[in-house]
Amino acid sequence: MVDPAVVEIVRQYLRNIAGQGILPGMGVIFGSYASGHPGRWSDIDLLVVSPTFDGAHSRDAINCLWRVGARTDSRIEPIPCGQRQWVEDAATSIIEITRREGIQVLPDDSA
Repeated sequence: MVDPAVVEIVRQYLRNIAGQGILPGMGVIFGSYASGHPGRWSDIDLLVVSPTFDGAHSRDAINCLWRVGARTDSRIEPIPCGQRQWVEDAATSIIEITRREGIQVLPDDSA
């Protein structure tokens, strides 16, 4: 189980990137926080699923993920993923791992 404080940090991050024009469908926590075994120096591995990242997207959008992450909580390590890519991609290992082991978080409290 993911620490509720980390889930709230991720929700706040998703709201913050929405405020910058990147509308997230969800975030998916994976890695040590998802497995319930974070270490003292663990980062928050986060797949950011958004239609912004389907097809060609600008480097500015990716930079925005990192900039907002640093301002929200410096442990956030965002990885962009398109919404279609999340559903259709069968070749990218990080997406496969995240589907199996990740914890989905919506920008609001409904998850």
